[in-house]
Amino acid sequence: PASQLKAKMTIIRGGTLGKEFPLQEGNNLIGRWDPDSGAFPEVDLEMDDPEARISRKHALIRVGDQTTIEDIGSLNGTFVNRGHRLEPGAPVELHDGDEVIIGKTFLRFSLS
Repeated sequence: PASQLKAKMTIIRGGTLGKEFPLQEGNNLIGRWDPDSGAFPEVDLEMDDPEARISRKHALIRVGDQTTIEDIGSLNGTFVNRGHRLEPGAPVELHDGDEVIIGKTFLRFSLS
């Protein structure tokens, strides 16, 4: 079953190249660590986003039978495979090898 696969995001451009973020079952927040606003993202891009293009709570990846990503009202948007900007609150399914752009940081979603 898909849930046995290990999901991860890997930075491929615009940050620490090759840096990996394992994704856990359930909700994974993408953003920047900020204790003041209660943002403790599983995919913490604080160190990879010098221009602060990434919102503290930018996007949400849900890992389950399928994996989805949804923009949660970010300032600069979330893009999958260089397509249209995701509508906030409208999850899009992710597939192995998909490219996700958050701010100026490019990540690859993979299942292994």
